Amino acid sequence: MIRIKSTHRGRRCFASLTCGVVLAMACATSTALGQAYSSEVGRWVVQDANDPLPTDGIVFAGSSSIRRWEELTLDFSDYNVLQRGLGGATFATYQPHVQNAIIANSPRAVVLWLGTNDIAGGLPGSGVVSAFNTFASTIHASLPNTEIFYLGIMPTPGRAGNRAQEDAANAGIAAVAAGDGRIHYIDLPAVFDGLGAYAGANFNNKFVDSIHLNRDGYNVWESVIRPAVMAEFAPDKVYTPNPLTLQPGERILYDFGPSNTADGDITTGPDANGNYWSSWTGGSGGVRAVSGEHQRNLVNTVGNDTGIGLTITADFDSNGKRNGGLFNPNPALLGDLAVESATVDFFFSTANGQQGGGDDDLGGGFMLDGLDPNLTYDLKFFGSRSTTESRITEYTVTGANSQSVQLETSGNNIAADGRYDGNDDEVAVVLGVQPDEFGQVFVDLTLIQGSFAYINAMEIRAVPEPSAVALAAICVTALAAFRRRAA
Repeated sequence: MIRIKSTHRGRRCFASLTCGVVLAMACATSTALGQAYSSEVGRWVVQDANDPLPTDGIVFAGSSSIRRWEELTLDFSDYNVLQRGLGGATFATYQPHVQNAIIANSPRAVVLWLGTNDIAGGLPGSGVVSAFNTFASTIHASLPNTEIFYLGIMPTPGRAGNRAQEDAANAGIAAVAAGDGRIHYIDLPAVFDGLGAYAGANFNNKFVDSIHLNRDGYNVWESVIRPAVMAEFAPDKVYTPNPLTLQPGERILYDFGPSNTADGDITTGPDANGNYWSSWTGGSGGVRAVSGEHQRNLVNTVGNDTGIGLTITADFDSNGKRNGGLFNPNPALLGDLAVESATVDFFFSTANGQQGGGDDDLGGGFMLDGLDPNLTYDLKFFGSRSTTESRITEYTVTGANSQSVQLETSGNNIAADGRYDGNDDEVAVVLGVQPDEFGQVFVDLTLIQGSFAYINAMEIRAVPEPSAVALAAICVTALAAFRRRAA
């Protein structure tokens, strides 16, 4: 029998061409690429209408390094943060979406990471400065008091040859900032040069590949960006009690996966056990759930609105029926999670945070909000995908305390009867999670072994507020997950 362990860990992303020709090339491609992002931005627009977000927050906008910043909402948990990263974006391709991705949310500040892909695509540094001025002017035309924090284009292992143009862009934007009190230049290049760019071990170990940061790299970002933001305005998130939230003993059952019938089905209810479910309804199999997508009003098992919300903090892909999901789950093994529409499809991710390891483009994470900081919560995670490769997922749950638990989701004959290559009887359990002071809990999936990490279904149960002694025990003791098997 595989024992699933939980460990307590503290909380702590052509030189000869003239500028005019390159700009013309950028304009020729910007429409097509801008349209390519329309699906993602369109989902944000719909979700923002269904689940209005706080205004006067901070929009983190830019390319993949914003989208990949899985712990962004955790690192800035005391601010109202919107994650609006578009993988591969340039100034030209993001510009068509400024209204819907940024301005529509009336932020008090925008933290901006753009320019590196522009230069990699051939735009000179002076062109980046011009593009930034257009971008900033668009924002300030509608929101004249919004502050813009521009993240200087930092050195990366794979783009050393671009340094001269990066320096030109950074110098030009820093000069703009010096003349406009609403614009702030954050000198990431100086910080990463100090780590030993481009050959130093303490520099290279901050990246998961030649251009993208790993978790240690994002810790460096946070250590620089957060103080810069705080210097302009202090954390301003306010906890507002949720009158609909789960009461002790009440539960949420949640179905992760696509909602097209070829790959998966929405689980609603009542199911065979009389339980109601909440489900992700964002797309078809193979369609990503991207950072910043969100939904509210998850229902409890009797079908009542709880006012609890779920926000994607790092991308997932999805699949199911045609790709190894679990059909005919056994209630004797999985209890109330044994509902086929929930177990037959799944979200999956690939991130392990290690250079040369998994593809961290699918980071795999989400945030729950609208919880009660005075209660604790027990969470169960079910993950399964039929394949002979041994695959292990780690689920880390962080609120006021933090715990991790691992689950083998796939492997040769790992099922209860020894004849099926997917998990059909194990659930990963995390007990006694207390939300942070704002009623938030963050869940992070990490690939421990194999090619993919999985989550098919989840249960959240509210439990009474623990006594001081019990709470202390929760905070210092490693809690074990259990493996449910047929006798």
